[in-house]
Amino acid sequence: MEKFNPGSNELIKFFYPTIFLLLLCLSKDALAFSYERLPHGSFSWIHVLTIDPKEHVIIPARAVGRETALALANQHGAVAATNGGFWKANGDPAGALKINGEWLGTPVKPRGAIGWSLSNDQVVIDRILTNYSSEEQIEVVPFSTSPDDWSTLENIVGGAPVLVQNGHIIEDFTLEQTLPSFLTSSHPRTAVGIKENGTWVFVVVDGSAYRLFGGMSIKELAELMLDLGCIKALNLDGGGSSTMVIDGQVINEPCGKIYENDKYVESISDAILIF
Repeated sequence: MEKFNPGSNELIKFFYPTIFLLLLCLSKDALAFSYERLPHGSFSWIHVLTIDPKEHVIIPARAVGRETALALANQHGAVAATNGGFWKANGDPAGALKINGEWLGTPVKPRGAIGWSLSNDQVVIDRILTNYSSEEQIEVVPFSTSPDDWSTLENIVGGAPVLVQNGHIIEDFTLEQTLPSFLTSSHPRTAVGIKENGTWVFVVVDGSAYRLFGGMSIKELAELMLDLGCIKALNLDGGGSSTMVIDGQVINEPCGKIYENDKYVESISDAILIF
């Protein structure tokens, strides 16, 4: 079994005490997951991490200000991680972020988001806005799904744009009000998708900060997620933020500004952690 120290894992202790019982029941085989590195052009790679949510716990984590994905994974004892949503210079999330039922960020434009709960298998991806209800609670206003689909989800991470929905590539991204160059230029990218059987797929596409090689357009990323079997998928933060961590190491080649463990990474607002 992977090393796991419940006493030092404050995130798990705070969020989900029942996770300890779940982890104790997992075998070494259950803690294995699928990772593939696929060539992308002559100088870059596509990194694909496939996770069975029945065998792993997947939760978002908020940085203190801004921290690297590796730092967040190490702090909380995660076996793998990717960066999460977009962030502001002060470290605040630039879109939706809800962790264990607590809202830490809300979108100001209709932007994509992924929501899930540890109590059931439901995972929802859609473009959303938020409103305060009459009970002073924040409620999700989705564009394609039902508000009821989101009402019981403890975790929500924002992104933009939605790439795949109902097994089809999104053709029109104008609703999410992103810059045209963001959609069409080849950038390093991070995405998360869900297969029909409920399997999660995390993808990081390497590329340079100056678009000299590698990277993908949003359309290319959507096609990739569909090719990987995802029936719904969301683009997360990219560029220098695009990071994949496995077993305490950054396994892709980020193009951030912070030199950490022989890689140039970026400090981010939040990450998605796998236990």
